[in-house]
Amino acid sequence: MGKYKFIKKSILGFCLLMMCVQPFKPENEKVDADVTVIHGDFNGDGKVNVMDKIYIKQYKLGERTTFPVTNWRAAAGVTDIGSTVSDFPDVNKYILKAESDIFIGEDISCFNGIDVSKWQGVIDWNTVKEAGIDFVMIKAGEGLSIEETFFRNIEGAKKAGVQCGIYWFANARTVEQAKLEAMACKTVMTNYKLEYPVVYDFEYRTLDNNNPLATDRKAATDAIIAFLDIIAEHNYYPMVYSNKDFPNRYLEIERITEKYDFWYANLSVTTPDVECTMWQYSHTGRVPGIPEIVDRDYSFIDYKSRMIELGLNGY
Repeated sequence: MGKYKFIKKSILGFCLLMMCVQPFKPENEKVDADVTVIHGDFNGDGKVNVMDKIYIKQYKLGERTTFPVTNWRAAAGVTDIGSTVSDFPDVNKYILKAESDIFIGEDISCFNGIDVSKWQGVIDWNTVKEAGIDFVMIKAGEGLSIEETFFRNIEGAKKAGVQCGIYWFANARTVEQAKLEAMACKTVMTNYKLEYPVVYDFEYRTLDNNNPLATDRKAATDAIIAFLDIIAEHNYYPMVYSNKDFPNRYLEIERITEKYDFWYANLSVTTPDVECTMWQYSHTGRVPGIPEIVDRDYSFIDYKSRMIELGLNGY
């Protein structure tokens, strides 16, 4: 699994206040020497859903790469079948124990964000920061063109201490055009340290005007991966943006999300119903300092720490 994929290390951060978290002891569990499988309401909110996966990955799985089955040998890279748990003092990073005392009911880590473009007008970034916004995803461009408000927004956000990522809206009709869009994006962001990912926003409007990618799932997916691969090759952290319907209609989404993080848009749920690292939950938010309505987002990753750890995005 590539270094861009969620999650390699336990993440601690802010609380997702809408979660009501209580200690929980699983009722149904299977345990053997190497593999522990537990299904249930791990975050104690009374539901068994995607948020339990996020909770487990943040607090219980450490560096392991699969859910819900945890094989500590595979996760720790152990090739000697004679090795035992006692040979690894840090084995708790790799194995999910069955004892109830590990279910201590931490809240889901969450960072509070927005995404903006020219449609949000002139933004008072100091006021935005004071309103409790941790991060912003800024539209940097579309096709081969720079967004007219990009430099004003990123300079203002950074000066105010709001962590920044960017997104690039896709107009590509071929894989080669997607690669050109990636290079245009790379040129725009070269002079900035970015705490959050570089996102390819490939959606319905991309497929207007008889775009041939609208009828070819493989080619559309190839175009997205081509963009993200180039971003990764230039030492930036790539991500894809989409909702629930679009991938079902037009993409082979698993090919993308098995390698890169997913910024998921769904306004009709109270928690994500698809595994993701960022969730766009509203198109009609109001934030002091922004004169127009604005998209609201949560991030379940401390991305700045990730960038510093991996030496990406200018860090």
